[in-house]
Amino acid sequence: MCLKRKFSMELQRTISSTKGFQSIQNYEKFESLSAQYFNSRPNLSNKKKLGLKQCYLYFLMDPRISRNLPVSAKENSLKELEIWQRFLNSIFYVGKAKSTRPYSHLYNAIKIYNKQELDDKVVCLNAVVNDIQTPKFSKVDHIVDIWRNGFGVVNLHVFHNILPYEAYTREAAVIDAISLPNLTNQKRGIYYGPSSKWTAKGRKRLGIALLYRAMKIFLSEGEIQLYPFDLA
Repeated sequence: MCLKRKFSMELQRTISSTKGFQSIQNYEKFESLSAQYFNSRPNLSNKKKLGLKQCYLYFLMDPRISRNLPVSAKENSLKELEIWQRFLNSIFYVGKAKSTRPYSHLYNAIKIYNKQELDDKVVCLNAVVNDIQTPKFSKVDHIVDIWRNGFGVVNLHVFHNILPYEAYTREAAVIDAISLPNLTNQKRGIYYGPSSKWTAKGRKRLGIALLYRAMKIFLSEGEIQLYPFDLA
């Protein structure tokens, strides 16, 4: 499965050359500044009962693109730049959550998947489903398409135990770095803390630093695919 994505200018530079890729280490300071702000405010959001560190980020990834990247990177001695490109291209949704929220997308997808199995219809990414009460299900359609092609969805969880406002900020930065048209997300995120006053370039560099760290987590933990029978 070949994708030609055009990321944000800042992220595009990191995949264009080795020198650009190596510049990612200079962006770690943006994550540190943001994290320090939230860690120094333990009572943030208490009025709305959102002050507990129960949140994390999750990425939904397409295994047809990642192609078991943690294993193939080692077996084929892939260069880090190639690993980085494949990781970025495989992400089709970015979300903030606590508890088991990411699985709600998968359960919605199962309803569509089972209906199509029953009706024996041909699946396409623009399929219209009338029995799910949401106007657009592009991420769900993408999940169903993955399943119908014999693969499982990769659901990567990262950055655990963070405050909700920090999770919102990280989600926003990652979406802006990848660029919304490359994702099935419906809208951009919201920034809190120091990043709310940063330039667009600074916010995207925060997103790049977070994406790089997420890639390291992915390579360490391995690729696990979730199939419909895993959720039955």
